[in-house]
Amino acid sequence: MSSRLRDLYNIMNFIKLFSFALIACFLTADGSFAGPIEKLKERERKVKKVVSDLMPTVVAVVGDDQPATGSGVIVSEDGLIMTAGHVTEAAGKKLTIIFPDGRSVKGESLGANRSRDAGLARITEEGKWPFAKVGDSKKAEPGDWLIAMGHPGGYDLNRSPPIRFGRLISSGTMGMLRTDCTLVGGDSGGPLFNLNGEVIGIHSSIGGSLAENRHVPSSVFKSGWDRMLAGEIWGSLGMMAAGVDPDRPMLGIRMNESSGDVIVDKVYANSPAQRAGVMSGDRILSIDGVEANQMSDVVDKVSSSKVGNEIELLVKRGEEEKTFSVRLVSWEELASGLGKEQDKAPPVPDQPKRPELGIILDAEAEAEGAFVFNVIENSLAASSGFIAGDVVKEINGAKISSAEQMASSIKSAELGKVIRFAVQRNGQEDLVGIDVLFGK
Repeated sequence: MSSRLRDLYNIMNFIKLFSFALIACFLTADGSFAGPIEKLKERERKVKKVVSDLMPTVVAVVGDDQPATGSGVIVSEDGLIMTAGHVTEAAGKKLTIIFPDGRSVKGESLGANRSRDAGLARITEEGKWPFAKVGDSKKAEPGDWLIAMGHPGGYDLNRSPPIRFGRLISSGTMGMLRTDCTLVGGDSGGPLFNLNGEVIGIHSSIGGSLAENRHVPSSVFKSGWDRMLAGEIWGSLGMMAAGVDPDRPMLGIRMNESSGDVIVDKVYANSPAQRAGVMSGDRILSIDGVEANQMSDVVDKVSSSKVGNEIELLVKRGEEEKTFSVRLVSWEELASGLGKEQDKAPPVPDQPKRPELGIILDAEAEAEGAFVFNVIENSLAASSGFIAGDVVKEINGAKISSAEQMASSIKSAELGKVIRFAVQRNGQEDLVGIDVLFGK
């Protein structure tokens, strides 16, 4: 299918879905017409105003070193742009920013929170630019009507950014907003508006189906705004690949069970456990007064707590019992290296940097294997032949049953060796072989 026909197909689907959404506005759960009609007219008026006022703020973002197009939204008069972290990829990259009317200006990427797929860019040419107001995503509730815009399939001068109308499905799943506003490739980085015309999210990835999609909440951008504005890059897309909730509370230890004892196998650098004084080899006796007979006792207690809580850990070290007070942090904080100043270990000379595969997995997809819902442009995965929708079934002949298992296998892969992936594509029974060389 040509790119022109694919765009036409996408637009036809958008029109059909938008029509269904409008019909849904007029129907109640039992199929009868809703009222009063004035409320429906007010909703229609708001949608028209948002589209009319804010479409000029929805831009295409193109890296000068790559042909693929992402999306973004201008959120300040001097040209700051909110987009997805995987669209900009790195700070200081030269960008071309394209407006819906075809005008193009120069820009550059700023910082990004890669664990949350949030990124900032800016227009580097002088001017006063149209912009949208950033709203509070924490006020959004399931069932709220929302408007999604972007440049699906890449920028196209022959059409304006298509409008997707839908509802918020959930607001706390894996630290993302989920909606039924249909997205496709190229929409990444585009804005999710509420009916007041405020940006409450940025498109991140397609969910298990085209009608369930993920958006970075505006609250994530606000919490890391100054760091991104300063050009800082932190976190890892690998967290998303492993299906980890960035808000999950963490101690920062790895455990094992030995002869009925819960043993601290590893204490992660810069973790709350390390700062409190916990050491590898400590035997955990209790956590906040709950006896630790197995690892699940510790995991359950931490999981039921909140980030910022102080947890009392009683351990036995040799013949001595010690009590430590550990303040829980989020997985995101742990992965971002909170307390880096305490890590004084010198870098290992000539140690090769482990390359990233360049895919994001959907840990919640109903698939036997690891479901690929996004492939990063110009990545190892893209150049090797991975496409969104692939389901990884085997790695080097070993069966893969989940996204987490795949992430673990990739992490332990030996540099310089070819990794053989067997993937199911488009539901076909025959598996497709993909070879990836993780070079030294």
